[in-house]
Amino acid sequence: MLSPRKIFKYLKNHSLLTIILLIVLISLFGGMIFYQLESKTVEESLWWVVVSITSVGYGDIVPVTSFGRLLGGFIILTGLVLFSTFTAIVSSIFVTQRLKEERGLKQITEKNHIILCGWNHTAEQILRVIFQKEDITALVLINQLPEEQVQNIFLKFKQKPLHFIRGDFGQEEILNRANITKADTVIIIPDASAGLTARSDEKTILTAFSVKAIHPKIKVYAHILDRDNEPYLKKAQVEDYIVSDAFSGMLLGEMVSSPGIPLSIQQLIRAGDSGNLTQQNIPPELVGKTFGEAITYFRRNRQLPIAIVREQKALSLSQIISEDYSDLDKFIERKFKEAGINLKKGDYLDVQINPADATVLEEDLALIVIK
Repeated sequence: MLSPRKIFKYLKNHSLLTIILLIVLISLFGGMIFYQLESKTVEESLWWVVVSITSVGYGDIVPVTSFGRLLGGFIILTGLVLFSTFTAIVSSIFVTQRLKEERGLKQITEKNHIILCGWNHTAEQILRVIFQKEDITALVLINQLPEEQVQNIFLKFKQKPLHFIRGDFGQEEILNRANITKADTVIIIPDASAGLTARSDEKTILTAFSVKAIHPKIKVYAHILDRDNEPYLKKAQVEDYIVSDAFSGMLLGEMVSSPGIPLSIQQLIRAGDSGNLTQQNIPPELVGKTFGEAITYFRRNRQLPIAIVREQKALSLSQIISEDYSDLDKFIERKFKEAGINLKKGDYLDVQINPADATVLEEDLALIVIK
């Protein structure tokens, strides 16, 4: 049973509830006293209290006794104080909520959202590409940018489901504030907001491990600066990653020997463009047809399929070892678990570029199409 001390402490910490409770109690007791003093009905007494405490004052029911008028003055003054306080508390709640959101202190409650950890010159391009999709639930930024720069980002992407968390995305507390356990995807990029250093990749890798530890089924994509760190991302079992300047040598070489190739690639993935390269599900009318027939189908709309995408399901250890599951298999499985090694790498994508025209299109496939 709650003691009066606990009740008082609870009401003290919930000022809005306290004000509402006071308004209700004063209205009930005021109505009861008015009922006794003025010989009115219960309905009329309660109506008079509501009209008086809200300072509306219709004048259809008025006290005629001296004590009734004193009660009326008390009800009116008390109503002014209580409703002024009520308005101030409600306003402060909205202002505080807004300030928390602008300063990145708000707890995210979104589900199936995308989290972008870090900020650099590529981040705005990432946002533009992601927001081109119509089924984005929300996107949460985690970085340490100045407030002015954060406000500029929100202005550029106004009316988009964009949220902001201020802090070090390598800390579990910050990740939890972004509601990572309910997120669908995490993107980790080198963080210029905290200063790019030679150890930026270390933070990216550690964050990838942390994210997978908190939410093993979440999709993680990363950007690293040094190719030597690729093995660590593979151990973290991220879905995919890119390495800075991974294609610079090839593109510069082709500019000399075949200048049309780098230019074509740039046009396909040009920054800020609506997207000349798209991934589309197999149209129902093409299921069971061949890739050659798909080319003819898409060319009617000046589009060209160039690849097939197939999602490959992961193989667990129990699927790899023998079917009879011998004592040796049990021993191998136990040793892998003791070593903390998980052979289930997660689902992955198999992309087949320029498949044979006779390749049959199945319902669960997707096509990469040039628009």
